[in-house]
Amino acid sequence: MRSKILKKIIVISVLITAALIAAVFFNRITAEVLMSSGILIPRYASTEDKTITDGGITVVKHGRSLSVKKGETKIWEIPGSIKVQDCLLEDVYGNGEKELMVLCWKRGRFGKHRPTWVTKDEKDYSQHIFIYVIDNDLVRPGWMASDIGPEAVSWEYEDGILYLTQTDGIVTRWRWDTWGFEKM
Repeated sequence: MRSKILKKIIVISVLITAALIAAVFFNRITAEVLMSSGILIPRYASTEDKTITDGGITVVKHGRSLSVKKGETKIWEIPGSIKVQDCLLEDVYGNGEKELMVLCWKRGRFGKHRPTWVTKDEKDYSQHIFIYVIDNDLVRPGWMASDIGPEAVSWEYEDGILYLTQTDGIVTRWRWDTWGFEKM
């Protein structure tokens, strides 16, 4: 009698272990499929917190959200539909003022305004670069890129050049040219 109960316990334990292993494996495969298809944001898109302080302005990235403070007062927050990967505070326009650069993810390739030949925007996540102008107590959109194409794992801005490191390790260089970044 005891041996029958012991056998049942062992069989049930093995089945539970196998089910847990299968669930973990299935979860990883499902996540990879969802990320590669644009339904989820890829794992390489950093959620690391970051704080930048410059001239009385503080930019705070927490997870995928972003806010700007002047002193202790929050003056702006990125819409919740935009998921932030990273941010920089740089003089992109070359006018002596620093702009807020945001490497981010949002659903769709465009915004409210899209090319005339596009009748409906996509629902999947795509990667974008947004530039915001910070002027006194106001943060306003300066330039908002459509889907940037190759996905950037990281970026740097140095001496007027934007360096994007893509998922395949290739680093591309971009320069601001009056209305958008031009590949060098």
